[in-house]
Amino acid sequence: MTTPRLGWWWAATPVLLGGVVLFATDHVRLAGYTMAAGLLLGALLRLVLPTGRSGGLAVRSRMVDVVSMTALGVALAVITALLDLSPRG
Repeated sequence: MTTPRLGWWWAATPVLLGGVVLFATDHVRLAGYTMAAGLLLGALLRLVLPTGRSGGLAVRSRMVDVVSMTALGVALAVITALLDLSPRG
């Protein structure tokens, strides 16, 4: 039995982790856009790569993976754009 290859997941994962680091350092808006970009990068890679090379990005069928990552990326970008970060008081 062979271990499944993770493939191109490493291309999107550092972008998502960068967003988490930005969020932890109080750069909320930049973090949201960075994580949205990571999700959209993952969707693009899943769309263009063959299933055998998609590795960890291939969870369901190609279209379900692409549509779900795209929807989450766009939703996160829209939510980030609508955030009111002005101080209260």
